[in-house]
Amino acid sequence: MPLAAYLGASSLVLLAAVVTPAAQADEALPPPQYSIRQSVPDTGTRIPRKLVQGSAIPLNRSYSQLTEEEQQLVKSQYEAMRPLDEPPFPQGGLRPIHEAIAEIQRRLLVQGKLSLLAEVDAQGVAVNVSVYESPDPELTRGAASVLMLTKFKPAVCRGEPCKMSFPLRVTFQVER
Repeated sequence: MPLAAYLGASSLVLLAAVVTPAAQADEALPPPQYSIRQSVPDTGTRIPRKLVQGSAIPLNRSYSQLTEEEQQLVKSQYEAMRPLDEPPFPQGGLRPIHEAIAEIQRRLLVQGKLSLLAEVDAQGVAVNVSVYESPDPELTRGAASVLMLTKFKPAVCRGEPCKMSFPLRVTFQVER
């Protein structure tokens, strides 16, 4: 049952000696993942189906591992973010949140939009979750619990950690 989220050698020895520190840091990053595939297919086939599709932000990267363009995309969800300010972001990336919510979705098989806002304090702890839209109360409770248990990179306002909200928007679809 796919879940759509709202909110890819070798080289010459001579070239290896000229690699810059920035290039080495990029090589240490895992390849970006924009979808989550079902680990155990329950469809009667060996072809894993996508649980999360179409994420514009790699699900397996922390905020500091995102490209500048991806960071700007995250920032675009906020109204008045200064250039050096940063929003809160899950320390382990979006993947653990989406996997946990996908597991809840597998049990409930609900369809519709889920829109939550987690208030994250200056230490990166979610202290409150507000619900703006949800297709099911049980899904709401589960997703809110996932956000409350998530450790976040705190937001940065004028160079200092600060309190800010983290939006989560997911659209659930059930394939039959």
